Amino acid sequence: MQLTLRDFFMRLPLIQGIGPRTALACWRWVEQHPELTDIGPTELASMLQDLMLTAQRTQQLKTNLFTAELNRQVTENLEHTGCLTIVDAAYPIQLKETFNPPVALYFLGDVRFLQGLQLAVVGSRQPTPYALRAMRLLLPPVVERGLCLVSGLAQGVDTLAHQVALAHRGPTIAVIGTGLDKCYPAANRDLMDLLIRDHLVLSEYPWGTAGARHHFPERNRIIAGLAQSVLVIEAAHHSGSLITANIGLQENRNVLAVPGAVDSPNSVGTNELILAGAKPILNPEHIIEEFFS
Repeated sequence: MQLTLRDFFMRLPLIQGIGPRTALACWRWVEQHPELTDIGPTELASMLQDLMLTAQRTQQLKTNLFTAELNRQVTENLEHTGCLTIVDAAYPIQLKETFNPPVALYFLGDVRFLQGLQLAVVGSRQPTPYALRAMRLLLPPVVERGLCLVSGLAQGVDTLAHQVALAHRGPTIAVIGTGLDKCYPAANRDLMDLLIRDHLVLSEYPWGTAGARHHFPERNRIIAGLAQSVLVIEAAHHSGSLITANIGLQENRNVLAVPGAVDSPNSVGTNELILAGAKPILNPEHIIEEFFS
């Protein structure tokens, strides 16, 4: 049995015990063999020999890759969602060039939004009134210039970022930490449905995947990877938003931060980012010039 490269990379993440690191190693191997158009038992054997995976992972790939059960899982996912694989022309170049891109991204909505300029917006799940005022001041002119706001559909700043984009008729992308049939928090179900209809929702997790604590830091690398710049609105010390900002720094993204009061717990993280070299954002033009100067 031969698999197209697209089919191969749709299957890899669905094999139990094959994590992102192994899937990425397989893609790096395929990149080194540009003559390949498909993967069969011969090519798989050559790949496994070169990658020197553990005996357990080698056996999992050999045993499961060509099974009817994996056929069923791929078909089930494609019945519900679209799928971009890392070998597809539409896969975003910005994300592909990161250290750890997902080999498959499920989507609902319009993938053409991935081709525009992206600003990641992250921040506290319990924003203060100051954060709301800052977003109302800073983001509408950014949206009106055509920048797409990328965030995580979480409570707080994420939700507000998507809502600002909608209110000002701009594009927005949500990257979530569950399968695309789930919504976390559940209160954002109507917002998620609206984004699916008119914008774009992405996940690396297959249909039916529930949320797990480690999924949310993992999805942060996708948010940062899609964007040219990462804007942190409000973040406490050790906030999850700082994970996204740090990934952005590692991936040579511009990291922008809204300064806050020195006695505000929710501004400790953003003020520390500025101290470490992030660009302080005082007006919309400070953001826009990152893209158009």
